[in-house]
Amino acid sequence: MSGDAIAIDAWATLITPEGVKHFPEDYFHIFRKYKSPMAQFEGQSLDAMVADMDASGVDRCVLSTFYHKDTAVSSIEDVAASVRQYPDRFVGAGTVNVLQKPMEVVRAIEYQVKELDMRAIRLEPYMYGDGTVGLPPNDKHYWPAYLKCVELDIPVAIQVGHTGPTLPSECGRPIYLDEVALAFPELVIIGCHLGQPWHEEMMILAWKHDNIYIETSARLPKHWPAEFVRFAKGAGQDKVMWATDYPLLPFRRTLDELEPLELSDEAYRKIVRDNAARVFKIG
Repeated sequence: MSGDAIAIDAWATLITPEGVKHFPEDYFHIFRKYKSPMAQFEGQSLDAMVADMDASGVDRCVLSTFYHKDTAVSSIEDVAASVRQYPDRFVGAGTVNVLQKPMEVVRAIEYQVKELDMRAIRLEPYMYGDGTVGLPPNDKHYWPAYLKCVELDIPVAIQVGHTGPTLPSECGRPIYLDEVALAFPELVIIGCHLGQPWHEEMMILAWKHDNIYIETSARLPKHWPAEFVRFAKGAGQDKVMWATDYPLLPFRRTLDELEPLELSDEAYRKIVRDNAARVFKIG
C-alpha cells in the first residue's frame, strides 16, 4: 500500500541551509535523539525535498511556516513562494503570534489566507510564554485567531503533548482543546504530534467533538501507543492524519512503519490521504 503515490503529509517543513542556521542550539539535541536525516541538520533545497517526496510515494505536503519567537526558520513568505513554485505538491500553513493585539492577529491571518493562499494557521502554545510556562490554547489571546479562522473557513493546527526542545509542555495538554471546541464548534481543530503523554485525552476529544482531528507528526508509527493504533483502525479512522514533521522524520520510514500495524485498505487511505484532503481542502 505505501508504495502508491497517494500520501499527503499533514506537517512538513522546508529547512534550507540558510534556515537551519536560525534554529536555537537547544533544538539540535532533540534532532539527535530522533536520529533525524542530515537535511534536518544541514538543510536542503526545495527541489531536493520534492525529489524525496517522489521517491517515497508522497503526493502532497502541508508545508509549514516555523518561527522561533520572532526569528524565521521557514518564513511565511518562503512557504508561499514554495507553494507558487510547486502548486500541485504543496499547500501552505501560516502562523501568527497570538500575543499581539487582537486586530494585529486578525489582519495577519487575513493577509496570509487571502494574499498568500495559506490553508491553515499553525499555533505553538509553548512559544507564547517565558520559556518555563507556556500559554494554553483556551487562553483569551487565542480567541481572535479562532474567530478569524472560522470566518475564513480554514483549520487551526495546534501542537499538543510534550515538547522536544526544553520548552514548557503542560500548555500542550489536549484537554484545553475541549473548551475551544465547545466555544467554537465551527472551528476545525487539529491536535498535532498525537498528544503524548496525554494521548488518551486527545483521542477522547477527537471521538467527542466532530471538529477535532489528530495528526501524528514527529511520532514514528512503531512508537504509537497500542490504544492509539486501535483507535486509528476503528472509531478514529476518520479523525487521524498521517504526518512526519519532515525532515525531523523521513517520509519513507514513517510510511513503511504503517505496514506492520495491519490497517485495512480503507483505514490506510483515510489516514494517509483522505482525511487531510478533506480538512485542508486538497483536490
